Amino acid sequence: MKSIIFFPIVLPLLFYFPKVVCHFENKAKIRLLFECKKIKRIELTKNLCYFYSNIYILSSNYSNKIFSNYFLVIISISIVLFLISSFTLIALNSEKIINDFKEKIPVVVFIKDQSNKIELSKFEKNLEINNTIKKFDFISKKDAANKLSKEIGEDFIDYLGYNPLYDSYDIFFTSDNVNNLFIDQLVEEFKNESFVEEVTYDAPLIDLINKNILILKQWSLIIGSIFLFISIILINNTIRLSVYSNRLNIKTMQLVGATKFFIKKPFIITHIKLGVLSSIISSVLLVAILYYLNLNFFEIDFEKIKESVFITLAFSLGISVIISYFSTSIITGRYISSNIEKLY
Repeated sequence: MKSIIFFPIVLPLLFYFPKVVCHFENKAKIRLLFECKKIKRIELTKNLCYFYSNIYILSSNYSNKIFSNYFLVIISISIVLFLISSFTLIALNSEKIINDFKEKIPVVVFIKDQSNKIELSKFEKNLEINNTIKKFDFISKKDAANKLSKEIGEDFIDYLGYNPLYDSYDIFFTSDNVNNLFIDQLVEEFKNESFVEEVTYDAPLIDLINKNILILKQWSLIIGSIFLFISIILINNTIRLSVYSNRLNIKTMQLVGATKFFIKKPFIITHIKLGVLSSIISSVLLVAILYYLNLNFFEIDFEKIKESVFITLAFSLGISVIISYFSTSIITGRYISSNIEKLY
């Protein structure tokens, strides 16, 4: 009786049992399939990560190599441009430097003790209205003694008991009038004054400068030409080494059908940019050194050399652009025309 009651309940279960078992078997197979795919996906992901990491390492190494090459190009060209800019600035201002040096050679007029102050005042006024005189300084015997004591390192007045020096005028002439013939005439006029004890100046130095001005200009021109030639060679070699590292890329571009202009264009633009950047760096360095020299060593009249500084910086920029353009174009053309065997 009980079996008759439970049979309607068990019968559907017996009917669906194989399907349920099959369902769970399929589910297990599907899960196993997904697990296998998951493992394969993980392995594929690992392989891709390894592949892309190698690509990244290679590309980063290549980028670092390119950066180091460009950095060396910039440093090399900057140094060369700085040297040629320095020499150009000196050559342009050679005459100004000589004239400035001539204007610092004094004619010293020593004044007798107990001189008439009225005569000295009249003498100073005559110096002021004289157009050949750039400036003059009055140095008292006390100031002269203090300066001499500092130079020799001891107080000679205590040793002698008196000051043997004289009051004096240091007279500086304009550069056009610094010659022995003109100064000798003025010296004779100064000696005729009743209050003048003695007049001295460095005649041999003035004669030496005036005789060698032309020689100095000629040598500066010769040395400048040689230095310019050396600079062109150094910049050309620097660019040649930079292009050499890309010789295989140049040949590859040619083999796939690129024209000469298409191949040369990126190299020319890149090296012109590097040349301009190098010119800017060398110009900043040159101006910085001029200010440093002005602050620590000797006074530089920037108003006088302003024009020559601009000419020098423009010359540096022009040289860098011209050499970069022609050197890159010629060197790249050589690699385009070369056989593949010669590139290895």
